[in-house]
Amino acid sequence: MVVHLHALPKRRLGPKALAAWEDIRSPIASDSMNKAGTLDAAIRPLKAGYLMLGQALTVRAMAGDITALLHALSVAKPGDVLMVDGRGHANNAILGGNMTNEAVRRKMAGLVIDGAIRDAAEIREHCIPCFTRAVTPAGPHFGHTGDVGGPISCGGVVVHTGDLVIGDDDGITVVPKARLATILAACRETLTAEEEWERRIESGEPFAEILDLPPMEPAP
Repeated sequence: MVVHLHALPKRRLGPKALAAWEDIRSPIASDSMNKAGTLDAAIRPLKAGYLMLGQALTVRAMAGDITALLHALSVAKPGDVLMVDGRGHANNAILGGNMTNEAVRRKMAGLVIDGAIRDAAEIREHCIPCFTRAVTPAGPHFGHTGDVGGPISCGGVVVHTGDLVIGDDDGITVVPKARLATILAACRETLTAEEEWERRIESGEPFAEILDLPPMEPAP
């Protein structure tokens, strides 16, 4: 059994590139990709008010196996979001308080677990955003297998290390690194359109008319 470390990107987004995304929330990013990139709605924030933005560091873990996550933390960089394909397994936690402490020390930007966590009250006390499919007191096992840095499926979305991860109260949207410029431009257009909708709604126009919906017809 072995955990494989894939080649990690040598170039990362700088502060200026990340700052351009700071006002983009997960619904805007999703709308700008035609509803793509949105993780399964069952993966929820551990507490309200999170604003998560960073680049993915991917992990593929066997169900209930903590080993690959521990190795991933050892190579994590400031600003990384740990994106874990834990097979959606809800009966054994693969992240807990000690690992979260290490993530905080390494100045990571967030933790996303398609599986289960424990020590929820302790993790809530930290400033690092944490999203998870499940919470359980049952601990993990050490199967000593998995991958760090390779492509994964997390919450039904294909994620590569280096992709941009946006998380908030609505959930998580992943923007492929290769499409950042195009999607950011689309997000700006979406924000402009929503500002205009808000102005027209406040002026009294029905939203249905603003969206130019076909009129209703009398029931037969």
